[in-house]
Amino acid sequence: MNAKNVIAVVFLVTVIVLVFVFLGCTFVVDERSQAVVTRLNRPVAVITGDLSDEEFAEVKQGILAAAQRVESSELELDAKGIRVRRGAGLYFKLPIIDDVQLLPGVVLEYDAEPREIVLADKKKLYVDNYARWRIVNPLLYRVTVQNERNARDRLDDIIYSYMREELGKNSLIEVIRTTNRFRDRVGQAEGEGEDAQSDNPMYETVERGREEIMQSVTDRAAVSAEEFGIRLIDVRIKRADLVQENLEAVFGRMQAERSRISKSYRSEGNKEASIIRGQTDKEVQIIMANAERDARMLRGEGDAQAIHIIAEAFNSNPELYRFMRSLEVIEESTPPGSEFIIGLDSSIYDILQLQPE
Repeated sequence: MNAKNVIAVVFLVTVIVLVFVFLGCTFVVDERSQAVVTRLNRPVAVITGDLSDEEFAEVKQGILAAAQRVESSELELDAKGIRVRRGAGLYFKLPIIDDVQLLPGVVLEYDAEPREIVLADKKKLYVDNYARWRIVNPLLYRVTVQNERNARDRLDDIIYSYMREELGKNSLIEVIRTTNRFRDRVGQAEGEGEDAQSDNPMYETVERGREEIMQSVTDRAAVSAEEFGIRLIDVRIKRADLVQENLEAVFGRMQAERSRISKSYRSEGNKEASIIRGQTDKEVQIIMANAERDARMLRGEGDAQAIHIIAEAFNSNPELYRFMRSLEVIEESTPPGSEFIIGLDSSIYDILQLQPE
């Protein structure tokens, strides 16, 4: 092997060693992460997210305060030996003896399993809630819970205890409704009286509502979560289901309420129909009476005119009148199809006798 090859091999080995040394002495924190650097299990550096000056000053003060916590029975952290930095980038550490733990710096979500909670009105709910949280004190977080799994277990205990306590102080209507806007809107639309409204659970007045209840749970749980370097942003109910026996009771009450309202509507409809039918019958009777009166008047006038015309005709020719009356008498006194003999001395014969020309 000549000198050039030896120099090339040495140079290549040197580059490889420098690369490994560089990789062992550096670490990268991206925009979504935070980091805690420990040296022989003693924290020596904390890198937070890209915070504003005010937020960083508050977080730094909390980290230095957390450095005074006892990690074990014989280990007390020294706040003066911890460096607090912020922002993503390339950072240096001692190889081998320094260890870097990357922690999430974004908003995380905790989704609890549905659990049964008894309300103030003795109804049972299966409540499925979730929460959003983030790590604001990486050092305190590492000292107390160490990883995300343990943090979720702690949050589960904290949130469920406050959730059960707050919901246990309120009735079902307070949990499922937020404001009284629906009550006012439905009341105006249906136009029901106060007696009907008092039987409808949707007309009950909400004193607190779900929004205020969940805000109380969030505030109380956030105070307890601060002990673990966690900031609890929000707690919400994703779903709340009644257990089967309560579900059937509520459905039965809803059906009875809807049935009562439908009967009220039908009763009002029948009342209006009776009024309309009565008014129509009255108008029909008035129209029929007026028509009958007019018809009788017209018939009377017609009969009077007919009698007048007949009287004038008979007065002009009395023989014709006598002849017509005789024919009427014969027609009324003789059954149809009858034959009879008229004597020569009969007055009828005199009427029927044809006079010679």
